[in-house]
Amino acid sequence: MEKTLLKDKIFSLKDIAEKRGIARDSASVWLVRAVHRGEILRLKKDLYIHAMDWKYLSLEEMLLLSNRIQIPSYISLSTAMAYYERTSQVYRNVIESIAIKRSVAYSVNNTQFKYYKIKKEYYTQFEKISGLFIATPEKALADIIYLCSLGKYAFDFNAVEWGRVDSNKLVRVLGIFPVKTQKWWEKHGFVSPS
Repeated sequence: MEKTLLKDKIFSLKDIAEKRGIARDSASVWLVRAVHRGEILRLKKDLYIHAMDWKYLSLEEMLLLSNRIQIPSYISLSTAMAYYERTSQVYRNVIESIAIKRSVAYSVNNTQFKYYKIKKEYYTQFEKISGLFIATPEKALADIIYLCSLGKYAFDFNAVEWGRVDSNKLVRVLGIFPVKTQKWWEKHGFVSPS
């Protein structure tokens, strides 16, 4: 999916130098000027997109782009919950992901790409669907619970479509997280671990 959806839309300094047949220094100057004019958007260091392409990105392309901006990462938290239609809480112009390198946010043309760092042993239970790395619904909810238990995330659990959540899977997924997280969920949660 990524190859067909984003192949010709995102590019690097090297790509511009090759496409225009110019030296990297000249390509760098061209890019700086194009970004200043608003023709090109800088996604992060050495990753760019044309402003017109950005304007017409689909939801799937935005999610794939999030995977690409920080590697490795997977879509999770409220973004994944909304994708699976498990919550009515949707942050407008925010795409949330889990990463193992660092917590960071990139702002691109009024859209925030937020990455929350978790320990490597919790970086699991996500799938690759048509090129997109995304948490399973229960893992997305477990990631929310984990970050809430640490005081690093706020979420309205009343917005969850509880009838569409597999409580047994959620309890199993929560089992990989620290006891502190499980106890927090027992105290604050809507689904009691058995």
